[in-house]
Amino acid sequence: FTQPSYTQNTTFTDADPGTTMTLAWDGVNYYTASGGSQSSPYSKYAANGTLIASASPSPGIDFRSVFTNSSNNLLARGYGSNVIYQQTSFGHFTSLVTLNGGSLDSQSAVVMNSAGTEYLAQSAGQVRSWDLTGNYLGAITLAGFSGSQASYPQGRGLAIVGNDLLTYYNGTVNAWSMTGQDLGSATLISGGTSFDSNFSYSYANDQFWVVDQAKGTWRGYDIGLTGGQAVPEPATLALLGLGLFGIAVMRKKRLM
Repeated sequence: FTQPSYTQNTTFTDADPGTTMTLAWDGVNYYTASGGSQSSPYSKYAANGTLIASASPSPGIDFRSVFTNSSNNLLARGYGSNVIYQQTSFGHFTSLVTLNGGSLDSQSAVVMNSAGTEYLAQSAGQVRSWDLTGNYLGAITLAGFSGSQASYPQGRGLAIVGNDLLTYYNGTVNAWSMTGQDLGSATLISGGTSFDSNFSYSYANDQFWVVDQAKGTWRGYDIGLTGGQAVPEPATLALLGLGLFGIAVMRKKRLM
């Protein structure tokens, strides 16, 4: 993280009535989902956060996560299920793949890595992965992930940006390497601390998202991570430009 705390830069109102799960972005629209039963609804929003529609999924899915793949298709995982579903049209899903092997906790949010080549899920500090055909690949341990941050429900969530794994608890986001190394933490100012907040955390559309509570406010934070590297600050970019200009001048002089 490039700074110790971050303020929200995007907000919109959550439309889902039950326990709020995760948030996804398909390049055009946001989606959020609620859990509690197989008839729990999910919702679709415009890019500015305006609600477009809500619907109970067919077939029924007791949502634990919604996320997108490399083709920006909306995918979902339900409670106690190893099946990953793909949205075919709003309100309608079809079975895409079954995750075989490993130990997929019934409550875990399944997400996709940034390359779009693996499914990942976290439970109590163990991050497990599967390939696109559902074959189990193995697990890593998040070093030092314990105590309250590893408890339910925050201890079953996961978000991913580039080569960073992200977890969240009570206003603090933590980053981890793909080998489980602790990379540090940052405070999200006004970040939610409710039961729903700890279920909801997600990374979508270049922002880390947390909801205050069901029917509350989604807050998006630009935490400055891309591909495991910090985004250069404007001053850094300016210095980089001057450095490249200087190198070009030196090369020109050598050629004269």
